[in-house]
This record gives sequence, C-alpha cells and structure tokens, in this order.
Amino acid sequence: MGIVRWDPFNELSSMRHMIDRYLDHFWGRGARHDLAGTTGFGPRIDVYQTEDEVIATAELPGIQAKDDIDVRIDNDKLTIRGEFKRSQDLKEEHSVYNERYFGTFTRVIQLPARVRPEQARATYNNGILEIRMAKSDPGENWGRRIPVQ
Repeated sequence: MGIVRWDPFNELSSMRHMIDRYLDHFWGRGARHDLAGTTGFGPRIDVYQTEDEVIATAELPGIQAKDDIDVRIDNDKLTIRGEFKRSQDLKEEHSVYNERYFGTFTRVIQLPARVRPEQARATYNNGILEIRMAKSDPGENWGRRIPVQ
C-alpha cells in the first residue's frame, strides 16, 4: 500500500458540494452563492481561445431585448450584466410555485489572454450571447463597452 498525499483543497471542495446539495434541497437552486462570488442566478458561461482570439458564450434564455444585456471589457476582465424580467401578466398572488429567477445578474470573468476591446464583437441569438475578442500584444489594453448586436 502506497502513501497518499493529503490534499486539503480536495476536502474543501467535497464539503462545498455537500453544503450546496443541502442548501439546494431546502431553499431551492440559486439560494446560495458559490465560492467565486457569483450567484446561482447568473448565466452559465464558456470561455475558450484560439491562436487569434478569445471567445465567450453565455446562456441567457428568456432575455428578449438586447438592451437588457451589458457587456464590458476592462483590463483583463469580461463583465456581463443583464436582467431577466418577469412577465407583466403574472401576478404574485396568483402564483402557486416559483422556480424561475427574475432580476439582475452580474458575471465577471478573468480572461485567459489580453484582448483588444475596440475589436470585440458581441452577438445575441436564440438565448446565446457570444463575445469574440481579438487577442492583443502585452501592455496594449484598456476598457470599453461592447454593443450587443
């Protein structure tokens, strides 16, 4: 039998998952904050890179207007803000069961490489937000708001 090195972070991760399951069971998914500081309410995001660009995609089902999405690049961080709006014809007193979240969210993602904000493009189609950011040379970076097409 070999010696196994103890990893305290593995223990913390396991404990976090147990607590998350407990909170989800009693208060429903989204009632907790994860260790990264985001809520369960925010969109799921994938970030990947090619040789020339960094691409981020986010799931934003139910957002109707592109004006409800705000995308910014500041230094090496991508910030996505938005709002899921409640249907106007739904009244709280008529509600029997609510699982869907309505309200604002913010996600801040550390980018894996420096990008050129002035060349970034964001498109929103069928509930998926895609942000394409051209990579830049080190030291060439500043912030900018990216219009969503």
